Amino acid sequence: MIKIARVSDQKSVDAELGALPKGLSFFEPILKHESGEELDAGGEVFVSEGAEGKNGLFIYDDYEATGTIFTKSREAFDRFYGLKPSSYIFSELDAAGLPREDWNIWQLDVDAAKTDRRFRHQVSIDSDPKEIEEFMALAQPETNPRWVSVALRNGDRCFVVKISNRIAGIAWMAITGGIARSHGLYVDPKFRRTGITTDIFHARLLYLKSRHVHTLINEIAEDNVASSSHARKIGERVVGKMFLYYSQESDIPPEQIRTL
Repeated sequence: MIKIARVSDQKSVDAELGALPKGLSFFEPILKHESGEELDAGGEVFVSEGAEGKNGLFIYDDYEATGTIFTKSREAFDRFYGLKPSSYIFSELDAAGLPREDWNIWQLDVDAAKTDRRFRHQVSIDSDPKEIEEFMALAQPETNPRWVSVALRNGDRCFVVKISNRIAGIAWMAITGGIARSHGLYVDPKFRRTGITTDIFHARLLYLKSRHVHTLINEIAEDNVASSSHARKIGERVVGKMFLYYSQESDIPPEQIRTL
């Protein structure tokens, strides 16, 4: 039987992730970073254990009602899946029988990517939490407002393009374990098709080259044709798959979850 435990602090995160099997996820190098940020932002981190030992990780943001399950065990997946009803749950595990949306994991060889872009806009790295929070509250209101300051404090980079001194486009990037993960790209609809997305990409690329980071990864829904076309155009390739599930009713009594 699978047992579930809640991880309460960074020290426990370090210990529990160290006990997970190697090759658990494509995102293995960034799991410690993602888990720590989630705890700092008020979210939750859980680990699962079966007869063979630790076999799964679940990172969940209560504000966003969104989480990610990392496991190769269908039994562990089902236990995590039932833990948070009415939520969006990502996982690399292909859980047959559940409705889902297909996503692709894209990867870029930073060293091989060209950096001959003639920029149309000035791109800067913004570190003003209030300014970023105000923009994201309008652009991506589902984002946990606590996460912005946590991400900046933990070294995530927020690349922005401003027009008339106001943010028009934004994209986040986290670097850990020699790998960069791109996420949170959004451009104000009034300024789309003006080259902002491409400018931000090349600015991040130049930054990664200066930091000697060799790999950039990101996830894109298969039906997002525009983003997939852009990723392919700049030299990214699909290296894996993820699935977005919508969880139903929970069947896990709270008393069955212990705290580490």
